[in-house]
Amino acid sequence: MGKMLREYEVYLVHVDSGRCCSCGECVKMCPVDVFEMPHTAMAARPVNCMGCRACVALCKSGAIIITEI
Repeated sequence: MGKMLREYEVYLVHVDSGRCCSCGECVKMCPVDVFEMPHTAMAARPVNCMGCRACVALCKSGAIIITEI
């Protein structure tokens, strides 16, 4: 059975660019490739988020907020 894809967001992923220290940990550790790092982290593919909150745990500056909708 193949991977099931969603066409809608289940989680809102917000990165406070004012708090982001640009360490890149969220980009490196996200298992579903939600983030990109042009200057500071941004949620480029929030629909991919599966709500594991690994990014929230790794973010030293507390810049990432995940909200289930």
